[in-house]
Amino acid sequence: MEFLSLVHLNTHLSCSISSTEPRVFLWIPLYIYLKKTLPPIMASSMSMRSFSMNRQPSFSSRSLMDTGRARSRASVSFAAASPLSRSASISQDLNGPTSLQLNGLHGNSINDKEAMQSLNSRLANYLDKVRSLERSNADLEAKIKKLMLDRIPKGHDLDSMMAQAHAVEQEVRKRTLENARLMLEIDNAKLAADDFRIKWETELVMCQSVERDCVALKKAKTDHEQIIASLRGDLDSLKEELYFLKKNHEEELEQMKSRIAKDEVNVEVDSASGPELGTILSELRSQYEGIVKKNKDQAEQWYRKKLENVQNEVKESNEALRGAQSELIDRQRFLQTLEVELDGLHKQIAALEGNLGETGQKYSAEMERLQATLSQLEDDLSQLRLDMQRTKTDYEQLLRIKQNLEMEIATYRRLLEGEETVKEVPPPPKKEPDVRTRKIVKVVTQTMINGKVVDESSEVEQIEETKK
Repeated sequence: MEFLSLVHLNTHLSCSISSTEPRVFLWIPLYIYLKKTLPPIMASSMSMRSFSMNRQPSFSSRSLMDTGRARSRASVSFAAASPLSRSASISQDLNGPTSLQLNGLHGNSINDKEAMQSLNSRLANYLDKVRSLERSNADLEAKIKKLMLDRIPKGHDLDSMMAQAHAVEQEVRKRTLENARLMLEIDNAKLAADDFRIKWETELVMCQSVERDCVALKKAKTDHEQIIASLRGDLDSLKEELYFLKKNHEEELEQMKSRIAKDEVNVEVDSASGPELGTILSELRSQYEGIVKKNKDQAEQWYRKKLENVQNEVKESNEALRGAQSELIDRQRFLQTLEVELDGLHKQIAALEGNLGETGQKYSAEMERLQATLSQLEDDLSQLRLDMQRTKTDYEQLLRIKQNLEMEIATYRRLLEGEETVKEVPPPPKKEPDVRTRKIVKVVTQTMINGKVVDESSEVEQIEETKK
């Protein structure tokens, strides 16, 4: 019962410590109670078990507090050795080692009061330090939360950057498709240029053949003109020959007439031969006239036939020449059109190639800038992860400090309430788990001949490693 009353008194004492009443008289009821109750208990030879509580907590704030390490130890022991000797010792180490011993229960009341006041003041200092540590802990938690909020990368909005990167990627894809379309157009233009070049070469060959035909026709025309000139010379010579024949015929006719006239004189002498000579002359005249007429008709027919043939040939040659000239003009016009189109296609190809080069340079520069931005973001992300890991480590360290402080405060409260000492058993060391690593190696062997794969084989191998 007395022991329960003592525990109740200590509980009342611990409750009164946290109040706002003056602390100088906190230990006086305990001293009076001990002075009144312990001698009868010892006189009745009751054996009271001795209990002791030793605690040596440590307060450390290596990263945020520069006040060093403070050690505190409080022990309260009550031992019953004899009816006349009672001892109670309370030692506390806050700023320096301080010990207070109460030997016997019949000492000077003034010294006991001063000792109680000193002990009360030290207890108040300890509680003030505990409260200051709690306030410091709260301030540190607030600073940690503020630091965590400040460490959030506000300037680097990854969502907006990813959206921008997605938009740039879409633009790059669009430009890539446009470049592919331009390359297709360039290929089509090159194919069209090749077709036009082939057509131009074909037309050039045809034009050269037509020019050769024109040269041949001109030569044939010259030959025909020479033939016409020679035929005209032959015609003139035939006309002259006809003229000479007519003249010779007339001369012969005159001679015959003169002979006939002479013969007529003779006829007058011999009148019997007159009719026969006239008949002969008329027959000769008719024969020669028939021959002349026949030769004349034949010459005229031959000349007309030759003239018609030559005129037909000249006409055909002129028509062929005019057709060749018109075709040559058309071919030249078409050739000029093809040359203009070819020049336009060359200029278009040059412009498209220039545009393609500028687009490639632009997007290569844009890709380099985006790659640099991505590298910077990755560096920032790695730095942020390091900062978060460092902050997490600091937070865990502060959390351990807080837990140690709470354990020390709870231990001190148990000391004030008179609880028995419970020895803390350190937890058993954690066994590190075995880490098994399995590697799968695939070896692909290819046999190539003249740049072609003729044989291919693959082997899969598994390697297991165990790390402790």
